[in-house]
Amino acid sequence: MSADPFRFRVAAPIEFNENQLVTFKSILDTFVAPLSKEQEDALVLKLQKTHTEEEVRNYCQMTNSSLETLETIVGFINRAVLPEKRQQLLLMLSLLSTRAGTFALTGYFDEFKNLPLADKEKVFINWKNSFLPQLRLVYNTFHSLACHPAYAGHSDKLGIAMHYSNIVDAKYDNIPERLNMIQPEEITDDMYFDVVVVGSGAGGGVIAGTLAQAGKSVLVIEKGAYHHEDTFTTSEVKSFENLYENGGFTPSIDGNINVLAGSVFGGGTTVNWSASLKLQHFVREEWAKQGLSHFLSPKFAKDLDRVFERIGASTEGIVHNKSNQVLIDGCKALGYPVADIPQNTGGKPHECGFCFTGCKAGIKNGTMNSWLRDANENNAKFMEKTKVNRVLIKNGKAVGVECIAHYTRKVNIRANQVVVSAGALQSPGVLLRSGLKNKNIGRNLRLHPCSIAFGFFDRDIRTHEGSIMTAVSGVSENIDNEGYGVKLEVPCLHPGAFSTVIPWRSAANHKEMMMRYNRCTPILVLTRDKDSPATVRYDEKDNYIVDFSLSNHDTQSLLNGIERALNVLVAGGAREVLTGQLGVEPFVFREDEESRVDNPRFIEWKSEVLKYGLPQHGSAIFCAHQMGSNRMGISPKTSVAKPTGETWEVKDLFIGDASLFPTATGVNPMVTTETVALHVADSIINKNNSKL
Repeated sequence: MSADPFRFRVAAPIEFNENQLVTFKSILDTFVAPLSKEQEDALVLKLQKTHTEEEVRNYCQMTNSSLETLETIVGFINRAVLPEKRQQLLLMLSLLSTRAGTFALTGYFDEFKNLPLADKEKVFINWKNSFLPQLRLVYNTFHSLACHPAYAGHSDKLGIAMHYSNIVDAKYDNIPERLNMIQPEEITDDMYFDVVVVGSGAGGGVIAGTLAQAGKSVLVIEKGAYHHEDTFTTSEVKSFENLYENGGFTPSIDGNINVLAGSVFGGGTTVNWSASLKLQHFVREEWAKQGLSHFLSPKFAKDLDRVFERIGASTEGIVHNKSNQVLIDGCKALGYPVADIPQNTGGKPHECGFCFTGCKAGIKNGTMNSWLRDANENNAKFMEKTKVNRVLIKNGKAVGVECIAHYTRKVNIRANQVVVSAGALQSPGVLLRSGLKNKNIGRNLRLHPCSIAFGFFDRDIRTHEGSIMTAVSGVSENIDNEGYGVKLEVPCLHPGAFSTVIPWRSAANHKEMMMRYNRCTPILVLTRDKDSPATVRYDEKDNYIVDFSLSNHDTQSLLNGIERALNVLVAGGAREVLTGQLGVEPFVFREDEESRVDNPRFIEWKSEVLKYGLPQHGSAIFCAHQMGSNRMGISPKTSVAKPTGETWEVKDLFIGDASLFPTATGVNPMVTTETVALHVADSIINKNNSKL
């Protein structure tokens, strides 16, 4: 069993037979392959202004085998891939281990491992370009497995030619003191608290701090581990493993979207990119029209300000890195609206570039360094590495929780009230395991589906350095006149993530793109999803399963945003632009052409982008925001919780996280989650006071 058995997929480790393993290694070395002398020479010549010959030639010969990445890749499979999908992977490898199977899948009458490297490449290129989404999915799967763990886990070698380093020499002063966790020997059956809060993120942290300050005895239970600032690492692969659900990006059941969610003390606020945006007026109005009048009340407005004050959110101290500056410059050149994004750093500059691995400086005011500090100062207690199996219910009232303390021992903890704030992927599971039957549990999931447009420049960008996400454009935020559209922002892309979202068109092409990483600006296109069907459900081991399908409406939103992002990149000076679409080649300006959005060839190329669209498995779609799976409302027919956050079915059982949202927010949801959590905490206090 792994060290964190309930943060990763609960399943037996994958086992390859000899033939499957040989075939798998052959596939891995197709994606990260040794290049021919001719390919090497061409890249040496092409990159002579930016790279030494030694850098290029050494990198060109690196493979998954030479880097010994297999253990990292198998670890990724064991953490992130569902048991049934592992069986499908093994079946595919078995088929490719035989002549008949290889012929049926590829047209080559020999085992895959015996094919020349050029033919192996053709197999995956043909699958990439196939009209069958199932074959595109196979291509995507092997691309991700071959590249993400390799580049995330071995950037010390692969990063040399990328001009990337994750070594941070900075020394940080005034790091917050370590918080105390309840030790295993201190945990006993029938401990009692006024309130048990399940989860420590943007919802749970706020509720715990607020209730503790109101005099309640509070216990916060967190499934993930507590990491103090001095234990954070800048290793991409280790940070994903330590701080995220399933150790990183996890595909939905059909592979239509990859999902990233925090799983650590402090939740998503520990690993997010400091973006602190308030809920916009048109979303507040939409929620009020659904009967939730609180969102237009003076109290909600005051609570937004209260959150901003507590987390130190402001635009003071912002220093834009070069990618964010491209977004700003491109928007201004085109007349697009653009604004600074408030950062929860207390007005201090914060240019570490690694906040997705936890803030080593202790400057970012996630719940761990704000609301949970308030809770700690008011005698709240904290349990880490503890999974809540279910809420204990007696006579229709919550009376405590059953949990597995430190992943080893089942205990019951009594409480007068329970707040489930485990996040939109896990909170529905807690409710269902507790016996709740509301049909809306796990439904109405909203994900902010994202895509990326890339621009390559004739100057260094170094997108991994500096503050991560400091500017936003809402040029396409309301394309349907109903408040639905996209935001343009700059994402955090270190080598592992970058290697996967950049389409693989051949081993040589991919290695060239990776060596040009230093000159790339990515622009994130974040959709406020309106009607893409999405749910979260669970298998017999409590592994969460996301079902998702991108709707026509949200597809058009994304495409509109992609086109605007491409315009921004070109207006910002990009010499080459591309999307994550598998069937659209990059656009390159000729040497005698300026980078201009009115270039006829560029305009024609964009029409190809729009025509190709976003076919199933034809473009990288991912998300890092999850909302709405236990939404609040005015009727149990359409919602899971009352406007106060209390569930319709069980008294004194509250929900306190982004799963309460009636719809997607359209902005990074941390501030909204914390503000809604204040409302839930106040509802608990008011309910208790009314009983006196």
